[in-house]
Amino acid sequence: MFLSKFLSKISDSLGIKWQLVLVELVIVFVGVYLAFFLNSIQEEKYIQQESDKIWSSLNIELEGIRLAFPLWAEGQAEQNVEWDSLYAKEEIAKFYTWRYIQPQYDFTTIQYAIESREGNIVDFDMYKRLTTLYRYIQQLEHSENLMTEVGMRYKNIPNGIDKNQEYWVLFAENKFLFYKFIDFSKMRVGSLKRIAKLSEDLLDIINQKLGAERQRVLEKEFIQQQIVLVGSNAPKEVLRARINENFPNLSDADIDEIYLLAQEEIENGPS
Repeated sequence: MFLSKFLSKISDSLGIKWQLVLVELVIVFVGVYLAFFLNSIQEEKYIQQESDKIWSSLNIELEGIRLAFPLWAEGQAEQNVEWDSLYAKEEIAKFYTWRYIQPQYDFTTIQYAIESREGNIVDFDMYKRLTTLYRYIQQLEHSENLMTEVGMRYKNIPNGIDKNQEYWVLFAENKFLFYKFIDFSKMRVGSLKRIAKLSEDLLDIINQKLGAERQRVLEKEFIQQQIVLVGSNAPKEVLRARINENFPNLSDADIDEIYLLAQEEIENGPS
């Protein structure tokens, strides 16, 4: 009642009706509210799209690490055993033929996720896990660079050279380089194993975010990519055994479908 009289006095003094002022205020309020509401919807849509893009791409990237890195670590570890044996017998392997021209790996999505400013997508716990993973990746690349650098410093000993002082100086320098090369190689094995383990743990978290159906779609996409890369170098049954081992949730029908799509892509190129 008081507000009505107050508004009536003001409107009379200004020559306008307070009801019109109130209507205009309501219109402005509704307009501002709708603008915020629509902006919020757009923001949520963007976050959902960005989230699906990041988690899906990370799933593909980490699957590649999970499958490849343990095999590389195993192969490098076996090589290290052979090199240790040669070193113990005062022999030097052809370590100068090993080269790691960087970048060796593609970690685009991991870097993108770390640099993302969307806290609603990459929360602090995930950010911490990804930065730890990337730190091990940098250590891996550093060990590979050191192996390459040491290999480049090998000094050739000419065939038929007399085993004089010059020969033994060159041999001693190369043997010391070989020792450092083996040490850096062992560092590489450790980095490969740590990266593979962290990637597997991250995949479990990411797959929970994606859901079982989306995970299944991405697994099929990843496997198809790998079959296309392999081409005709691996028989179907060998591929089937490998898929069954690493993707037990996929049925034989799923694998047959993936294989057929991959063969079509090999023959006709990407669609």
